[in-house]
Amino acid sequence: MADILRVLVVDDSEDDCSLIIRKLRNSGFDPEWERVDTHPEMKKALEKKQWDIILCDYKMPNFSAPAALKLAQEINPNIPFIIVSGAIGEETAVEAMKAGAHDYLMKDKLTKLPVAVQREIGEAKIRRDKKNTEEMLKRSEENFRNSLDESPLGVRIVTSHGELLYANREILNMFGYDSINEMKSISHMQRYTQETFLEYEKRIEMRKRGEYVPPHYEVSIVRKDGTIRHLEVFRKQVLWNGQMQFQALYNDITSRKQAEKNLRASEERYRIVVENAREAILITQDMKIVFANSATSTNTGYSLAELNMMDFISLIHPDDAAMVRNYHLKRLNGEAVPSVYSFRIICRDKTEKWMELNTSLVEWEKKNATLNFLKDITESKQLEEERSQSFLKIKKTLDATVSAIASMVETRDPYTTGHQRRVSMLARAIAEEMGLNNDTKEFIETAAIIHDIGKLSIPSEILSKPTRLTNLEFELIKTHSQSGYNILKDIEFPWPVAIAILQHHERMNGSGYPQKLQGKDILLESRILAVADVVEAISSHRPYRPTLGIDFALDEIIKNKNILYDTDVVDACLRLFREKNFTLS
Repeated sequence: MADILRVLVVDDSEDDCSLIIRKLRNSGFDPEWERVDTHPEMKKALEKKQWDIILCDYKMPNFSAPAALKLAQEINPNIPFIIVSGAIGEETAVEAMKAGAHDYLMKDKLTKLPVAVQREIGEAKIRRDKKNTEEMLKRSEENFRNSLDESPLGVRIVTSHGELLYANREILNMFGYDSINEMKSISHMQRYTQETFLEYEKRIEMRKRGEYVPPHYEVSIVRKDGTIRHLEVFRKQVLWNGQMQFQALYNDITSRKQAEKNLRASEERYRIVVENAREAILITQDMKIVFANSATSTNTGYSLAELNMMDFISLIHPDDAAMVRNYHLKRLNGEAVPSVYSFRIICRDKTEKWMELNTSLVEWEKKNATLNFLKDITESKQLEEERSQSFLKIKKTLDATVSAIASMVETRDPYTTGHQRRVSMLARAIAEEMGLNNDTKEFIETAAIIHDIGKLSIPSEILSKPTRLTNLEFELIKTHSQSGYNILKDIEFPWPVAIAILQHHERMNGSGYPQKLQGKDILLESRILAVADVVEAISSHRPYRPTLGIDFALDEIIKNKNILYDTDVVDACLRLFREKNFTLS
């Protein structure tokens, strides 16, 4: 099937038009045509439809080829325009060709028309393709230039000889210049630092010799204001205005360079700190040592090379290794474990050292690791052991002294032999039932065993009187709390023993003696001592009466709970006797 050929015939003769169309059809074309013979008709036809070719008579009653050619060029200059005339001089034809006509034929030689049409349509296509290509190239270059103008990177286009052809706004900003002409006026020596200029000259010489120059490098520039900036450069060949030139892209890496410099300085500071630290510093991954400082070598006797081939656990005393491994695994699993604890290590010379470990989880070379600070506490452990032994000796001496004082009191009051010892035993048991710490229990036990020391100031005949005391005698007995305080106040016990003894007859409602204290103003230890003293006294024999029994004693503290005696202390005492079968012996 023949391709459709859209033909605009400009001719006043219908017969001639028919002849032309028949000739084209007979030559294999499928013409789709229209005939016009005036300016308005031709204008309307050109505006409403796209034509492949215009075949125009030279002279018509109301129109002419020159006028038609001009109109065609105004509306669509790309349509091939062939003059087909019955009578046209050669000179006239040449003028028409100069004006823009593509060819001319005589009507009596229409056999050449199909060839001319085919040729002109082909050349028109070539012209259109060329124009489209040029327009696309132009748009591409415009887009390229626009992208360079708006690029966040600095851009320069230079010739192979270094002549500056283009510079975008960003590269001007980087250098601090106002225009490309200003940039051109400044030499490379002025724009670069001395070191960068020498490298620039070296690259120029290498290119002249045809040697390979890496397309990616860094430069340090001197801005217009004298400040230094560091740029990363990418250089490649590009097509610029139809010729191969060189494009250089600039990325300002000043901040990165400064950050790298700061990082190196920071790493150097940390290296100095770590290497000169007196503490051993190790980093472990899966318990294997991946870093150790010089102090680690000094503390263990192993060289750094040996340490970096060891498992951390191999340094630890066999008796402590399980504990350290267990803590390590729990820490990795997110369980709560002490961050600071101590254990023994075995040094290279087989000696033992006590080390205190302070550890935390970190990241080392993008993997989970443990940062360990090891402090040699061998001397402090030895001192601690010596202090412990010394304390035990002092406590033994103190206990013996307290026991001797208790014996002196019992010598003065033979009828209450064992009272202080039993009160001490009960008071400690109450403290344990209340969940008090060991130090408080030691305090209560010590105060209780000598709580009646003040009776040394009371005449023995009153202490051992077999009948009920007179008011005056009882008032004299009541002074034993103050007397006990006066005897003990200057002795440096680990606890306020003298005050506890002073207050052991105070009562919750303020009815006690000697200071009439109430509630929480009374030491807890004294409140415990008060309950233990009453329970033991009521349940034991006295010179002036026989024993009243433990049930009577417990009824007394129940009846006066939160009145004379502390509620918590009474409840603890009751649990001892009624639930835990405690007995006074």
